[in-house]
Amino acid sequence: MNHEMKIKTEEQELEARVTERTAQLSRTNEILLREIAERQRSEQQLAELTGRLLRMQDEERRRIARELHDVTAQNVGVILLELAQVQRTIEPADSAMNNKLDQCMSLAEQALKEIRTLSYVLHPPLLDQAGLVTTLQWYVKGFSEQTGLSIGFVDDGNDNHDIDPEVEYAFFRVVQECLTNIRSHTSSETADICLMRNSNELVLQVEDHGVSHNIDADSEHSQTNGEVIKGMEHRLKQLGGTLAFESTSEGTIVTARVPLNERAYGSRSAG
Repeated sequence: MNHEMKIKTEEQELEARVTERTAQLSRTNEILLREIAERQRSEQQLAELTGRLLRMQDEERRRIARELHDVTAQNVGVILLELAQVQRTIEPADSAMNNKLDQCMSLAEQALKEIRTLSYVLHPPLLDQAGLVTTLQWYVKGFSEQTGLSIGFVDDGNDNHDIDPEVEYAFFRVVQECLTNIRSHTSSETADICLMRNSNELVLQVEDHGVSHNIDADSEHSQTNGEVIKGMEHRLKQLGGTLAFESTSEGTIVTARVPLNERAYGSRSAG
């Protein structure tokens, strides 16, 4: 009898320990679930905040670009006209004054050129007026002329002239940053850009053909340019897209993808 009671007592103690342990695991699981939910809320809030900051940044770039183009550049243009008018009133024999005016006009012309270039780099008006394809054609031509980099641009022509403005701006920034990186951080003398559409997504690829620093998220170069890359990645993520880097012995390929949906297509014509 004592033996049976001992066994029963041990069974009760074991059952109590199992019950206690189960309760502990349940409490731990609840804590973990709360922590996971809180982390997900924090990540979502961070994503929303980052998205708002990027949109504010884009709007500020657009505003500054517009003011540089419409106000500052116009003012410098007026100064040039006034200087030209003053020069016409000066006697040709007054070489010292004419030389001074020539220097002033040369500096004003250079300033006007730099202001317009900065305006277009910040946010080219052409992007709002004519869309991504035309803007990329213009930008690639200008970048090639300024740097000597040979750049090929291919548009598959599959209705890529009617893309949502946010997608257009995101893709333009990818091209802009990639070409800047190719010029500054690679030995490549050529680059290829391809804008294409497949059955379910819009794809942009920028490829160089030289030795470069690895520009993925863990590279040394990304520490100096990491915020730009993160900004591009997040901007595409907000659009449901992705940004990928593939480095090979033949160069680097940067691929941006945005799914084809009502957000990516049809907005310009609908507006």
